Parts: sequence; structure tokens; C-alpha cells
Amino acid sequence: MLRLLAHRDFPFYTPKGAIPVGGALRDLLLGRRPQDLDFAAEDPLRAAEEAQARLGGSLFPLDAARGQYRLAVGPMTLDFAPLEGTPEEDLGRRDFRLNALLWKGGRVFGLPGVEEDLRRRLLVMVREENLYADHLRSLRAVRLAASLGLGLLEATREALARHARFLLAHSGALPARERVREELSRLLLSPRAAWGLHLLERTGLLDVYLPELRPLVGLEQGGVHHLDAWRHTLSVLFHLTWLWPEAPLEARLAALYHDVGKPLTRRFDPEVGRYRFLGHAEVGAEVAGASLLWLRFPKGAVEEVRALVRRHMDRPPEGAKALRRFYFRRQDLLPALPYLMAADRLGTKGVEKEAWEVLEAYRETLSEPLPERPLLSGEEVMALLGLRPGPEVGRALALLLEAQAEGRARTPEEARALLLNWRGGGQDPAP
Repeated sequence: MLRLLAHRDFPFYTPKGAIPVGGALRDLLLGRRPQDLDFAAEDPLRAAEEAQARLGGSLFPLDAARGQYRLAVGPMTLDFAPLEGTPEEDLGRRDFRLNALLWKGGRVFGLPGVEEDLRRRLLVMVREENLYADHLRSLRAVRLAASLGLGLLEATREALARHARFLLAHSGALPARERVREELSRLLLSPRAAWGLHLLERTGLLDVYLPELRPLVGLEQGGVHHLDAWRHTLSVLFHLTWLWPEAPLEARLAALYHDVGKPLTRRFDPEVGRYRFLGHAEVGAEVAGASLLWLRFPKGAVEEVRALVRRHMDRPPEGAKALRRFYFRRQDLLPALPYLMAADRLGTKGVEKEAWEVLEAYRETLSEPLPERPLLSGEEVMALLGLRPGPEVGRALALLLEAQAEGRARTPEEARALLLNWRGGGQDPAP
């Protein structure tokens, strides 16, 4: 029997014949403003088209065969699905009691026990077998727990672990990669991303969705590392979001994958008496790229993550000019790279102070922004040096832009003198 939870207005447009259900009502009851709205309707497509006529946006099928449609309107999404049976029967088929909610006639209804879930901020299954009706639900449980700060009872964790073992044994049951990517992205963008990844490992779901990271678990490192490679990875992800709360997804993915190459490069070095991981950044960049492409991440995002993983071991030089040149040559990775470097150091023992030195030097060095365009145009360079259009002009402009970054050319006159000296056999800037 449904329970009356609250009397309140639903503060969003509702198409005729549709009933607000699920996560939006959960968020409202938890005092949050929802960004995603879910509706159950006897005719989901008709309801979605009515909403589009009223709100605009882009309408597309999520699963036309199952009658599921999405309307994207700015930052919000409105999802429409069939109402199956009575409202009570429909809620009984949902994943968690906090999602088994509906609004009707100015009242919010839910299943028995949901009042306790709201009070204790717990994520409790409606029924364990419901996980198998949509195999993404176990991953969604971890994402919801991390993003909403919800606890999981031991029985829920055990059920998630059983579902993980089922998915490992039945690869054909795995959800579409695009859906997995969306859930993993939302997990990583949550304030408790590191805890969510820990929970993913503890339930066995890491083996299902990110198996390339499993070899990090328990991998001892030695040296300045007091944590195994997996706990160090979680520490780096935590410290990245602590230092930079607005860190974008690409930076968080780079933190997650920055040491993924270590299991493949681990070799014992008798001279230092411990294992070393020479080349792990380069190897890790390739592993990260392949893994993220498989999950259908956009190619541009994948390339940025690969570059960050490959460069995370680069050591910033001393001296203002050298440091400006260092960051100029890596400007496409700013500010993610210095934050990743700092977070990596905070995840160790004995070199933590280097984290603050990296960030302080970065901020001080780039207090004057890097140049965005050369002081001279391509036409001016060709006239000055007597060049025809071609690669030599591009090299001259690149040389000039780097000299501007270092502060060696601040005016057009200094730019001309520098290029004439270079053309006459002078030295290029130090590499």
C-alpha cells in the first residue's frame, strides 16, 4: 500500500497524462533542486511531444521499443516511460525506495519504509530481483550513494556484490556502454567521487566496468608511497577535488588513470632495493586512451586524459623563464596538470610539501597570462625574413610566441630583432 509522504506542489511543468515519479521527487524531499525529471505516462511519446511543444528542446528515443524518450531542455532532461499497471505496481518495479515515489493531486506517495530511508539517508532496494530488470541499477546505486551522500546497508552491499558476480559471468547482460559512461561520469563528478570508487571496488563492480584498474588493488609501491597503488589513486582523486572542487571530468579521469600503467611496468631494481615503474606514464596513457574510447567517451576528452596521464610525471623546472616555457608548451593541459601534480604529491608520504611548491610556483609564474598570439603577423614575418608561405613561417611564429611567453620579446621591435637574430644564425630558446 502506498504511503502519503508530503503535501506539496510539483514546481515544474507536467504534461497532460503524465505523472512525476522517481528521482526529482526524491531530490525535492531531500531539499535539493532536481536537474532531471522523470515521468510515467500511458502514452510516453505523446506526453514527451506535448512537453517539447511547450518547452522546446531536443526530443529523442532512449529505447523506442520500451517506450522510453528523453527531452533535453538546456541543462535539464525530462525522461518519459510507460506507466506499467497501477501506480503501486509501477513503483514496486523500481530500483530503490527513494526512487519509488510519485506525485499526484498535490501529494507525494511512496512505498512503506521510505520515511525511514529519508530520515536516515539510506539507499534501500525495493527488491533485489529488480536489479536484474535493468543491469545498470547496481552501478547507479553506487553513483547515487556518492552523489547524494546516502548510506548502504550491509544487505544492499551484498546484493550489489552478487549482481556484480552475475555480470562477470554473463557479459551479454552488460548495459550499453553509453549508459555506463554516463553513470561513471556522474559518479566522478560527485563531491564524494573517491568514496564512490572505493565502494565500486568493494562491491566487485570495479571488475565489471573498469577491470583495467583492478591490478592496482594491493600493488605495493615502496619509496615515498605508503599506500598501495589503488589507495594512492583514490587519495589523488580525493586531493584533486579538494584542491580544485570545480575540476572537470577530464582532470578527474586523469587522476583515476594516472598510475594505471604501473602493474605493466613494475620491475625490481637491485641497485635501489625496491620495485620501480619506469615508463608507467607512457604506458598508462595508452591504457587510459583505449579504455575510455571503449566506453565511448568523446575523442577530444580522451586525448586530453591521455596527455595528462603521460605528462603527470614531468618535473617543473626552476627559474621563472624556464617555468613559463614549461607551462607554455603544456598550456592545453592547464590548469589541470599542476593540480594533478600537486594531488599526486599529496597522496604520498615525505614529499607533500612539494604539492604546495608546485601550485605556488604555477600561480606566481602565470600571474602574467601566457600570450595568445604573436606580436607579428605571418605577413610581417614573411616580409621581415624574406620568406614564402610554408613551414618556416610557422616555425618563426612559434619561436616568437615562446619568446613572448618567456618575456624575451615584449614589443614588436624586440620581436623583429629576435627573428632577425634567429634568421642570422642565432640560437633558438633553450629546449
